Amino acid sequence: MIFWRLVLGHFIADFTLQTNKVAQWKRISRWGMVLHVVCHPIMYILFSWNYLLTVWVHFHGVALNGWTCVVLIALLHWAEDEWRVRCIRRGTQDSTAFLLWDQAVHLAVLMAFAPTLYGTHPETWVLTAIFVVLLAHFTSVLIFFVENDLGHASTVLAQGKYGWMAERLVLAAFFLIPGYWFLMAIGWMGWLLFQRYRQRSERTWAHLTMATVAVLVVGIALRRLFLA
Repeated sequence: MIFWRLVLGHFIADFTLQTNKVAQWKRISRWGMVLHVVCHPIMYILFSWNYLLTVWVHFHGVALNGWTCVVLIALLHWAEDEWRVRCIRRGTQDSTAFLLWDQAVHLAVLMAFAPTLYGTHPETWVLTAIFVVLLAHFTSVLIFFVENDLGHASTVLAQGKYGWMAERLVLAAFFLIPGYWFLMAIGWMGWLLFQRYRQRSERTWAHLTMATVAVLVVGIALRRLFLA
């Protein structure tokens, strides 16, 4: 249970709260990195407040409570992000693969320090919040990296980004309505793809395809979660 709360805190701090300006600032200034990293323990503390005084893990016979684990997670997050920034400064391409590697490391750290004492099944509200962040902010960032890897000058994180995020969330929300309202979302996504086929849309095939897949995956998952 605590693991999933930490995951939620991580995604909010790493994507929702890491705006374009923060992401750029942390690459050129230590204060930018500090601001970004500090957001993580704040989120972890917020979502695991009632469990911070309990023992989360034992390390070579030493009992580590929640406060200690949160501090260690934050320090390891800083180490991973600092290493990534230094690699980029030295010429390593900041690609989709690098993004996914970075996230895998962060999630592995959370798994290492999260206790299993309170169970491993995620709470409904936590899982719902994770899906929302993934569909809104993480999908936008993933589209950005994939488009750049394909040679496009991605605009998904430009001025229209919040409109596209809202569109995905609204379409996924149709899956939560009993009956066949989800077909409205599928029809709208089909229309967007048709518009791209007719070259009447500014969005790339990568953008629309990934957005469609994200809406379908999250929409079906939420439907099973609430209506199954």
